[in-house]
Amino acid sequence: MFDLAGIKTLMKSSPGQAGRRPLRSLKGLKPKSQKQLLLVLGIPFAALFLYFYAIGRDRYFVRSEVVVRKANDSSPATLSLGSFLGGNQQSLEDARYLKTYLESPQVLEDLEKSFNFRQAYAKRFPDLYPGLSTQATREQVYDTFRRQITVSLNETSGQLTVRTLAFDPKTALRFNQFLIEQADEFVNRLNQDIYKKQLDFAQEQVALNGKRVQEASTKLLAFQNQNKLLDARSQGQGSEAFISALEGELAKKRVELATLRRQFVDQRAPEIAAVQAQVQELQGQIQSERSQLVSPQGKNLNQKAVKQAELESSLNFANDLYKASISAAEQIRVDSLQKQRFMAVLSKPLLPQEPWQYWRHKGFFTALTALLVGVALTKFLLGMADSHRN
Repeated sequence: MFDLAGIKTLMKSSPGQAGRRPLRSLKGLKPKSQKQLLLVLGIPFAALFLYFYAIGRDRYFVRSEVVVRKANDSSPATLSLGSFLGGNQQSLEDARYLKTYLESPQVLEDLEKSFNFRQAYAKRFPDLYPGLSTQATREQVYDTFRRQITVSLNETSGQLTVRTLAFDPKTALRFNQFLIEQADEFVNRLNQDIYKKQLDFAQEQVALNGKRVQEASTKLLAFQNQNKLLDARSQGQGSEAFISALEGELAKKRVELATLRRQFVDQRAPEIAAVQAQVQELQGQIQSERSQLVSPQGKNLNQKAVKQAELESSLNFANDLYKASISAAEQIRVDSLQKQRFMAVLSKPLLPQEPWQYWRHKGFFTALTALLVGVALTKFLLGMADSHRN
């Protein structure tokens, strides 16, 4: 065990001084205390330096940049690199979805179908700290997966930066390429999922309304064939015109009959009888024609005209629906093309030629800072305890 008395002698000072100067000079300490303090600081320092710059396995870093866009984000007249990179706020939501997807367990499951992730990131002697053990759980594998990738989104331009880490350059490159492939597949699925159901529904409505038009046309044609007429209303109008002509002729004969009756004293004269017979014939003909026009036993044109009008109205309504459904289906198809998403690779991943050294410096100085803070905190606490005792 270390001699804490020597360390206390080193740290003996007021609480305020201890906080302001956590690492006092070693002057004034006994040689034994100096050696012990050097061991306290030197051994962890040497261990950290040895691990980060000798034992720790190399890490290889690969970076790529992609962006998600919609086909109608920029018109041809205003299309430029600036509008492509920064003028598409509507695609930010798609980019956020893509970022969440690339960090999801689903991507890890797809990766493991074609890539042995456990083997590529397994622990290796002598660096046994990072990596996966042979008994790693599913949660530990996913946690390791999340720590090897970084997907960051630029909220201004919608640009996604994909970073991957691995213990060898080929794995880092393959990992990054796989994420880009998954991103492109996700965007394609997004295009299909959003409009496919709408377009399928619109096409079903087109087929359904087309069938309704055929049924309405068939019923109208069967009605015309059954009643041996092309247009009940036109035929009714023709019958009305014929009756009107008969009525006009009847009016003339009545005038002629009245004239003859004034001319002849004998009202039974043959001339009067002949005209009177014509008048009666015209009246009977008119009555017969009217009866035939509306009687169920006759032409029954009034009911047939109503039925035909109903069938024609159904056919017109079915035609309107059919035209509207065709227009809607075409509009959805055009919208799906205009709003189609696509992913562009701004910076493709490249095979790294040298290890990524930043992790060594960052890890070493972070651990060293934690060690110094711990020593300073210990000194402060011992100084406080010593001040209370005095």
